[in-house]
Amino acid sequence: MMQTPDSTEQPDRRSGGTARPTMSRNGLIWSGIGVAALIAIVVWFGLSMASDPVRWADVGFVAEVPTEASATYNVYLYTDASADCTVRALNSSFAEVGVAIQHVDRADGAEQVITTPIVTTEQATTATVNYCVPTPE
Repeated sequence: MMQTPDSTEQPDRRSGGTARPTMSRNGLIWSGIGVAALIAIVVWFGLSMASDPVRWADVGFVAEVPTEASATYNVYLYTDASADCTVRALNSSFAEVGVAIQHVDRADGAEQVITTPIVTTEQATTATVNYCVPTPE
């Protein structure tokens, strides 16, 4: 007589059954601590980025002649202060071949599209904003 397996019976783990072992209590605790730490780090980075008084985003650049390049970028001012942006041109070896400082006046708006010309010592292959800082009043 042939026996049919009972569907309510747990498969035996030693004989290659399909039941997965459960995580131990210590494993669950450490997993919870890890997830909480990751969430805390993400929140901390998010809040620190949200408190920046000025942000920028590169749009593009033009470098058609060896002695000049220009960078176009967006500037977002989140306080009543104006800002100074340092724009740099780089060559194919990522060496700095030109630098310009652009003053961004808050009176012209909180969001501005700026194009800054940069005098270069040789042909630039890129021009980007290095950083923007609020100017003291």
